Amino acid sequence: MIGYSKLEVKGKWSSNSDQPTEVLVAFGSISLDIFDTKGEPIRQWAYSSIFLKNREASKSMFCPDLEETESLYIFDRDAVNHLILLCNKTKRKNFAKFFPWFFIIILLIVYSTFFSGYLRIFTEKIALSITSTEQEINLGDIMFSEISGVSYCDISKTNEYIQRLDKNYLSTKSGNIELIFINQKEDRSILFPGGKLLVPYSILEEKKGAFVLAETIKFALEAIEDKKVIKKFFSKQQDKSLLIYIFGSFTKLNFDKENGLFISSDFNTELLQESFNDNEWLTLKNICKL
Repeated sequence: MIGYSKLEVKGKWSSNSDQPTEVLVAFGSISLDIFDTKGEPIRQWAYSSIFLKNREASKSMFCPDLEETESLYIFDRDAVNHLILLCNKTKRKNFAKFFPWFFIIILLIVYSTFFSGYLRIFTEKIALSITSTEQEINLGDIMFSEISGVSYCDISKTNEYIQRLDKNYLSTKSGNIELIFINQKEDRSILFPGGKLLVPYSILEEKKGAFVLAETIKFALEAIEDKKVIKKFFSKQQDKSLLIYIFGSFTKLNFDKENGLFISSDFNTELLQESFNDNEWLTLKNICKL
């Protein structure tokens, strides 16, 4: 029987669109090779997918798939037995290779069913640990790019001016805020990963606007330092998207502005202390015009 692994036998092959053709059948190491009578290859069937369709005394019919798109008749009884042996042997090997993965899948299903809450927390912590400051900035840039149809002040001019003021509450060890005065309907500010702070343009016209802006910036800097912004962003992502991100792709993440950290402008005005003085506030209003 082992000799058939290198010998050729005659057979008759056909497909749905072709008439039966005489062929030569060779037993390869991982597949059954079918040639025409001139030795030109016609088909190559994997042993793992071949099955015996019909067996008679003088011939046996094999197919390469369950759809039976092709068929092969083999007339040599020993060759038929050897092919059946090779197919069964290959299927057992494939099952043995698949079994460990099957076991892991079952464990994951059980774990996710009974410990889904812990798994979610663990996944968010991994996402947080692998995200660098540069990546946070990149995520924030993408979130801002998703906002369309809304006007905003010249970002570079407003930020260059504020940085020149060199006030203590405008910077921290964790980095700087990129301030963006945006013409939005909401009266609250939104903080994106990487320090993008979207402030409603209307704050420039408010009586206590200078104080509110100063407190908003201080709150935003503390939120960045405590990782509240990126934690909020990851907490809003779907499980599948978060796992895909961990494995190196952020294309499935949700970059909607609702996943940013909202900062209310409802500060207690009696407690507001540090702020922009009148000249600084007037200059800022002149720089930022829509």
